[in-house]
Amino acid sequence: MNTTDLRYAPITLDRRLVLGDTEYQVTSFPVEEERLDLRIVSSDTDGNVVSELSGDITPSDLPGFTEILTSTLAGLLTMTQPPAAARPPDRHPNQGARWTPEDDDRLLARYREGARLRDLMAEFGRSNGGIRARLEHLGELTPGARWRSPTAAPGTT
Repeated sequence: MNTTDLRYAPITLDRRLVLGDTEYQVTSFPVEEERLDLRIVSSDTDGNVVSELSGDITPSDLPGFTEILTSTLAGLLTMTQPPAAARPPDRHPNQGARWTPEDDDRLLARYREGARLRDLMAEFGRSNGGIRARLEHLGELTPGARWRSPTAAPGTT
């Protein structure tokens, strides 16, 4: 796009967005030498300006600036927010780790004592599927069988 194109086919944007209690006014219009003036102003419910971002940009820089701003603002957001509340890890601590013979013996003993699945998951640091798969591998649980209740007699499913 050249200067003549901008002058005769201007890229003009005037948009109002409301997110929660904040109103955002986004405007963009052509200025000299193949550039666009871009302004983003946020206001609170009383109309007071909270933040303002403005500058000139060339249309050819829009893709690069989009990536840079997205990445930078995401980083700033992470740095300025309080830590997220404690949540369960995405992985179980021992997910993918090899089972030792001692683990197998303890798992069998705990299962036969009537331990609940969620207790075994916490104790061994493994997922539901990991516990079930190991008990199936050890021949203690039939593949696809329902988990027996903690009060069930040993050897029943």
